[in-house]
Amino acid sequence: MLVNVPKRFYDMKRIHIYDQGGRNSVSGINATVFGGTSVLGMTTGSMLTSIGSTCIYPYRNNSSIWDIKFKELKPTADLGYKSYVKLGDMSNEKELKHVIRDQNTVINCIGSHIFYQKESEFEHANIHVPVAIAKVAAANPNVKRLIHISAAGADPNSQSMRLRTKWIGEQEVKEAFPNVTILRPTLMLNTIDPNPTIAAKWGMQMKMFNRMNFIIEGMDAEVQPVFANDVSLAIFNCLKMEETMGQTYDLGGPHKYTYTDIYEQFFNLTQIKPYSVNVKLEEAYTYKQHSWLVSPYKKLFAQWLTPEFLTIESQSLVVNPQNKGFADLNIKPISFGHKAHELINEITWSYNTHDENKRDSANA
Repeated sequence: MLVNVPKRFYDMKRIHIYDQGGRNSVSGINATVFGGTSVLGMTTGSMLTSIGSTCIYPYRNNSSIWDIKFKELKPTADLGYKSYVKLGDMSNEKELKHVIRDQNTVINCIGSHIFYQKESEFEHANIHVPVAIAKVAAANPNVKRLIHISAAGADPNSQSMRLRTKWIGEQEVKEAFPNVTILRPTLMLNTIDPNPTIAAKWGMQMKMFNRMNFIIEGMDAEVQPVFANDVSLAIFNCLKMEETMGQTYDLGGPHKYTYTDIYEQFFNLTQIKPYSVNVKLEEAYTYKQHSWLVSPYKKLFAQWLTPEFLTIESQSLVVNPQNKGFADLNIKPISFGHKAHELINEITWSYNTHDENKRDSANA
């Protein structure tokens, strides 16, 4: 007589990973990476496919797979190891079931855009879509791991719409998928797309306002910048360590800085004479409505005057010492100072500030 023996938890939940192969090997990871066209999604997908993982990248923009957003993903894997699936609605369960159907890993890198204006936009990106993904993943017996990217400083009482909705999203994702692994990075920097970072804002000010730097008054809030590659490595290590299931990790760089410190370091690296003007937060909120922003050229700078971006620069974003972090994932993150020069290469090149014969023009 045949007896149905239940599978052991070890067999059910662990992903057996082989990480010593190349792009045409079999790592054992079949992942769906939501938010694959973001910088974090690109670096995470590259890390997974470089060892022979199969990755599906759902996307919802109107462009095709030949768009520049996919250029970093195309060469990362052999044919058959990656695919792009366009979805009409990221919160539609039927569409989500299709892209998760045969996968054993789901990674949610979808987050609110730093330049969103409405709270409903933050709620959709940080609550509705992650919860829909978590519910579909929980209903699929093949899915063994769910990695959810939140944000350090997530709090229901935060003045930031992004951090408020991130906290709500965390709670609802935990309820839908109790074994979810939540990663909470601080201010993420990268060298691929600097636009969502303060490095791009500083560079635009150098080019548009004759090297004048507008800063919010009282920018003494502390931040621990972390690079996207370190967060991607944390995602990869979480997949290899089954003890990370159901855990929350705060991911921040090794050093704390104020935003003023970061801007001063940019000036020092480019050898441009600092010229900063303090602006009150209330006054900065009104700048977006000023008539001088009507011109198309000046509108280039308007995206950094969104309420959310201004609010982020006036509040601390540091890791919670009570939570686990990089050390628990066997990672030593790179410091901001080691990579800061790569964030401002364009300004260094534009003003040629390391050329003694041309340095005076940048220090005027």
